Amino acid sequence: MPAKSVKRRGMKLGLAGRVALIACGTAVAATLMQWVVTPVLLRSSFDRARLQYSHDAAQQLALLAGDDMQTGEGTDLEKLVERMGNPLPGGGAAIVGVDGKIIAANKSGAELVRSLGPDRAHLREVAFSRGETRIGIAPIKQDSSVIGYAVLAMEPRSLISTWISIIIANALVFVLMLGVCSFFLLPLARKAMRPVTDLEQRIRQRDARDKSRLADSSDDKVLKPLLAAIDGVHDRSEAAMRRALALAYADPVTRLPNRLRFISKLEALVDKGQGEPVHLAICDVDNFRKINVTLGPRLADAVLATIAERLRAAASQTQGGSFFIGRIGADQFGVIAPGIDHATLKSFLSSAEQAVCDAYTLDGQSVRITMSFGAACAPGDASTATDLLKQAEIALKEAKRAPGVRYAFFDQRLHDKARAQQKLEAEVREAIERNEFVAVFQPKVRLETGELVGAEALARWRRPDGAVVSPGVFVPIAEELGLIGRLGRSVMRDACIAAAGWNKKGIVASIAVNVSPYQFDEPDFIQSVYQVLDESGLDPELLELEITESAAVSDPDRVARIMWPLRNRGVRLAIDDFGTGHSNFASITRLPFDVFKIDQQFVRALNTDPHAPAIVEMILAMAEALGQETVAEGVETKEQADFLLRRACTIGQGYYYSPPLPAEEFDLFVRSWRPRPANRFAA
Repeated sequence: MPAKSVKRRGMKLGLAGRVALIACGTAVAATLMQWVVTPVLLRSSFDRARLQYSHDAAQQLALLAGDDMQTGEGTDLEKLVERMGNPLPGGGAAIVGVDGKIIAANKSGAELVRSLGPDRAHLREVAFSRGETRIGIAPIKQDSSVIGYAVLAMEPRSLISTWISIIIANALVFVLMLGVCSFFLLPLARKAMRPVTDLEQRIRQRDARDKSRLADSSDDKVLKPLLAAIDGVHDRSEAAMRRALALAYADPVTRLPNRLRFISKLEALVDKGQGEPVHLAICDVDNFRKINVTLGPRLADAVLATIAERLRAAASQTQGGSFFIGRIGADQFGVIAPGIDHATLKSFLSSAEQAVCDAYTLDGQSVRITMSFGAACAPGDASTATDLLKQAEIALKEAKRAPGVRYAFFDQRLHDKARAQQKLEAEVREAIERNEFVAVFQPKVRLETGELVGAEALARWRRPDGAVVSPGVFVPIAEELGLIGRLGRSVMRDACIAAAGWNKKGIVASIAVNVSPYQFDEPDFIQSVYQVLDESGLDPELLELEITESAAVSDPDRVARIMWPLRNRGVRLAIDDFGTGHSNFASITRLPFDVFKIDQQFVRALNTDPHAPAIVEMILAMAEALGQETVAEGVETKEQADFLLRRACTIGQGYYYSPPLPAEEFDLFVRSWRPRPANRFAA
């Protein structure tokens, strides 16, 4: 309560009152400083003055005593020393003969003379201090002859006590004068500060929308520089506020509204709107992670900025509505389109898809990008901004999965599908925790001799109910959830342990393991392969890592940097699904690979597609030119095996030889296997 009342009183003083208070405070501080400093500076002067006083008093006593000694009246001398010594603090006075005997003295004077001793009394004239006592001695003369000495001593009060009494008296006078002057000081301060107080009132009452400059409103030579300074501070504050708002609500890379501003706009239209239709589209850059890794952050940001420009251009060219575009994620943009129909939004999405797909040229590099779009509409699909975002995300996932057109609109079917997908994702997580994913093995046979040379390890999900789930179902989910690395390491470990067991039994067989592109992005991938080899005891030369052609050629230098340490240890590299990635010869030769794996779609189409034989022959010819081994996947008939053998394909793999088998069944298969040339297999 007292603090609040003091604060209120301080606020009532106003500017003039504060100036008066400062003036009074300054006067008090200066006075106190003077009172403190003065005794320190004048201490030696005070001591000399007191000593001089004792000497002068001794001389006065000598003069008076000389007259009395001439008359010979001893009683007058006794009265004289009493009158001279007693009034002084600790005062002592004495008349001493030239022989050192006391002629007259008061009590203190007699004690003083006795304490001086006989020699001191014969000094001519002296003033000195003994402790706190100031002593003066003066000769008593008669006709130029010394007939005795006058001795006078005193113990003055200490300098501090003397000064305190002076300060108290001065303080009383000062307070009285200050009280009287304060009645005149405050009105004078108010009058002197009137221009400043008027300025203060004008500034306080100024409308925030008033953009005029204060310096232009006054001609006062004293106030004008102050007003100009205030204008400068105000301008800098507004500029800083604009920068802060830009940072808070705008994306620095694309100059688009950021997620905070975008969501605020969406909520204003959907949650607080009047029920008018509001379309929301989420635009996601496909495989932006690869773009970021391949081009680097600087060029990846340049790509995002260009995409933003193309989206704005597509919006401006679309007739029939307005579009609010923002960046709502690392590789996602959002588009709010209020009051438009479904056809207009579809037209915009088509234009945006075509615009984004055009090639980008950055630092001499040509980059092609695709984008997926998911759209939803309020209030039909959702009644709140949060739900609308959720439904658009569901449509976006459908657009990414579906072939052909890269955009999708939300409907109830997608909602049910998303729920099922969400349930499946949860089951995949639990399955990894419960180690339900196992490796199965499909044999690889040398076509010319029929010799079993190894196997490819394939992941399978064996559910508790006995059902087996295909990799085409769970691998994309594991990649999306960021669990593919853990799943891949588990399958690789099981495969290497199984292969090491076969080799201990005298069956030398290599093992091939698929590696997801996401595993290549893991910083500890190389170390994880070393760890699996060390734990299983498998010879590194019997491990073959398979990566897809598209992953290999997306960044050949990075793949080479990762594979060379493994290659130097003996691990082999196979390019899987060769023929589907549209790679060029130069990209392939930059990779430390050992094996071409011909994609099964070409092998299966040998008898149905007239172009398939030519494609397979071209791949085999390229492999032969490079001196590399070839593996044909998906061999299902004798005709296919014979064709591949005639074209000098090295190894065949497929249901023609055996389906993928669990480890126990594959072990039995290996034991019962007898080498047979390709033309010896039954159809």
